[in-house]
Amino acid sequence: MKATIESAGKVASRVRLGNHELLFDQPASVRGGEDRGPSPLDVLVASVAACAHYYGAAFLSARGIDPSPLIVEVEAEKERVPIARIGRLSLKVRVPAQLDEPHRTGLMRAIKACPAYGTLVRPPSIEITVDASDGNRHEEARAAGGE
Repeated sequence: MKATIESAGKVASRVRLGNHELLFDQPASVRGGEDRGPSPLDVLVASVAACAHYYGAAFLSARGIDPSPLIVEVEAEKERVPIARIGRLSLKVRVPAQLDEPHRTGLMRAIKACPAYGTLVRPPSIEITVDASDGNRHEEARAAGGE
């Protein structure tokens, strides 16, 4: 997976991801924000829930169970200490009442197999390289586990 992110004016960014283009911005309450799209952090949270929905729907479909009633709701709380981050992420998975306990357990296992969930549980190493326009490397920082 590779994405290219460019300025879209003020603090907004345009993301090119394969054949798709997304627009991220900040709320108007944030300096420079015009609320032209969701914030990158909001998209991160929604991505975890969308991944959970996909894995849950695939699990149900594979067992001949209609996945259309499946709903995943997500709530997140930000923290600033010890670093700015999402401090709490809560997923509520809504299924029909008639879904039996073995299928609910399997659904939970399937959702936990989602790579977005796995990435948050076991953070990747992150490498950040800052290059000048002429291609000369000026600064490099590496962080393990997102630090």
